[in-house]
Amino acid sequence: MELKRLTPRLLLPLVLLAPLASEASAGDLALPTYVAEYKTAVAGMQVTLTRTLTEKKGQYQLSQSGRKTFLIKLSEDANFTVKEGRVIGDHFVYQLSGVTNRRREVIFDKSADVIRSLRKKKWTEHPWADDVLDRLSLQEQFRLILLGADTPPDLVALSVVDGDRIKPKQFELVETVLIDTDVGQLNTVHYRERRDDPEKRRSDTWLAIDHTFLMVRTEHVEDGSTTVIELVSGAVEGQPITEPDIAQ
Repeated sequence: MELKRLTPRLLLPLVLLAPLASEASAGDLALPTYVAEYKTAVAGMQVTLTRTLTEKKGQYQLSQSGRKTFLIKLSEDANFTVKEGRVIGDHFVYQLSGVTNRRREVIFDKSADVIRSLRKKKWTEHPWADDVLDRLSLQEQFRLILLGADTPPDLVALSVVDGDRIKPKQFELVETVLIDTDVGQLNTVHYRERRDDPEKRRSDTWLAIDHTFLMVRTEHVEDGSTTVIELVSGAVEGQPITEPDIAQ
């Protein structure tokens, strides 16, 4: 993957986007829906992931699925609403089956003031908190923050529930950069998660500036092993994802 720092000319779409975001209040923001395909490797096998964000009467569903014959079947679903610029979780399920079997689930029960989380076949209850997310809807909260900002913030702080823990996560802006993808060169913002042991673990994500900050690439390094997810194709609100026309 070739990375290029953005020149002022290449940053033009970001400059044009900023006034649009600043004109909308947090309560006006909505998440643009999309469908996208990504390539990655699971258990050493190449897998195509399909990710879709849909909305019906204010209820969002983010789904991700992938399959490799009978050996691997992956599915993730997050249901949530958006209120005043904030993602409010409803239900999350992660299921991996085949050579490896794993299930995680999160139930956001506002009526009982609890968040229930399943990990390693054990349920845990946490006190209700509006700002706690599951790991999938967290990515859409990230998009909302960027859509509502005049410029990409230097630091994004979020919280995710993971079994018996509520984990604070902080993401630092690394750079704005032009990267090569299967759909062409895309302007992106590059964020890196803060880690206590960055020499052993590193998580990076690149989000498309000109396509409502859709995820373009993620890279996770842990104990010398690297997992990469890369965009293959997609469309936001029915508009295909393509490289920007910078000649104009």
